[in-house]
Amino acid sequence: MKIARALSLFSVLIVFAIVGCAPQTEVIKLYEKSDDISQTYERLLVISVAGDTNSRRRLEELISGHLESANVGAVAGYQETGLKAEMLQDDIDTAAQNANADAILITHIVSVDTRVDLAPGRTDILSECREGDPLDYFLYDYRELKEPDSVKVAHTVVAVTNLYDASNGERLWTIQSTCFEKASMDEVLQEEAKAIVRQLQIDNLVS
Repeated sequence: MKIARALSLFSVLIVFAIVGCAPQTEVIKLYEKSDDISQTYERLLVISVAGDTNSRRRLEELISGHLESANVGAVAGYQETGLKAEMLQDDIDTAAQNANADAILITHIVSVDTRVDLAPGRTDILSECREGDPLDYFLYDYRELKEPDSVKVAHTVVAVTNLYDASNGERLWTIQSTCFEKASMDEVLQEEAKAIVRQLQIDNLVS
């Protein structure tokens, strides 16, 4: 009986461990080329479209870094196109050619939801006894200790990522990735980059 209980507890702990390790970014496949994609891509031009140039640059660097860690060649798009506000299709095609890329990965940050929760601080009363009879109430000094208000920020971001064949511009693959309630935008971008590269590997699109 004790063994059975121990095994049951062990099973519960395994479940909690699996849940704790589960990715916090949800990925939904929106499109994949209908016929089997037998080709894997070895060098990607990585482009991101974001609300500001810092986010664009950071996301391109993060995705490129994760690809390179997986032994896939990658070039951050801004290195070829600069950080200008608008890019034309010709700019992207030229950048892919200059980077010797066989595929183009473009990630759009399509939605940013920021929630701010304000928690009021707590006030505690601290009493200090002066010299004298401890039973004498008036021998105690009282002062307030007030904790400051705290602010909790949670960002939820939705991104859509497309993969194109650089040789003919054909769209091969599209996913939507949603990163939930991160304290900073940089945390969001890191999680998005991991999820995108992980899905490319799962779908055998990169070598």
